[in-house]
Amino acid sequence: MTTPLERRIVPFYGDELIAVQQPDSTIFVVFARLCDNLGLRRYSQSRRVQSHAVLSEGLIELTIQTEGGAQVAQCLRIDLLPLWLSGVQANRTKGVVQDKLIQYQREAAVVLWQAFKPQILIEERGDDLATSSDADLVQLAQIAEMGRAITRMAEEQLEIRRRMDAAARAFKTVRSDLTNVQVRLGVLEDLVHPAAFITDSQATEISNRVKALAELLTGKDASKNHYQGIFGEMYRRFGVSSYKAIRLAQYEAVLSFLEDWRKATGNG
Repeated sequence: MTTPLERRIVPFYGDELIAVQQPDSTIFVVFARLCDNLGLRRYSQSRRVQSHAVLSEGLIELTIQTEGGAQVAQCLRIDLLPLWLSGVQANRTKGVVQDKLIQYQREAAVVLWQAFKPQILIEERGDDLATSSDADLVQLAQIAEMGRAITRMAEEQLEIRRRMDAAARAFKTVRSDLTNVQVRLGVLEDLVHPAAFITDSQATEISNRVKALAELLTGKDASKNHYQGIFGEMYRRFGVSSYKAIRLAQYEAVLSFLEDWRKATGNG
């Protein structure tokens, strides 16, 4: 009996891409989810792929482990994703759907590859490690991925601060009340959709606390880049390389982690 493959959910511009990796490191993305995200008819797209000489080679059925148990899903090999997307005509779609399709055509395959890349690199080096005991290769791969994660979170921190500053200028009189309402809504969404990712308002709340903690630590020791230390610890503890990759189920734990760190500085 085939062992179900563990799925991985990869955030992508507010959507979720569902992918799996086979034992030979080949990555596949769940085809039905792609079609649903883009508002395309599954059956029509499946027929188009099956009639294509190249695409048909990479469209297979895999058994995937889900919350509801093992399920069989039609999956497309990710190296064929750009070819399939190129056949979906952006000029035949409108508005938001057209913009989303262009985002998928440009970035979806790269984002999926990056999500699995550290694991693939380590697996590929496994035989070398067994013969040379060169554990440095694994450590360097992990450090490199952490560096990229820190960079992504730093860029998000900058973007969130820019948005907040712009909002403050436009809505000075209502910002405080609006933020409180959004945070309450975020908590409610956490209860209703525990498997989803945090909202923009919750990402902003975490960003605020990261900023406050970094400023507090800088006041005690200005010789270090404390943002880097905070982002690195968030990556190690929660396995996230982006605020948007934090799950609702992790939200309270992240807040508690930041609050405990603040109290540990003697500012409780």
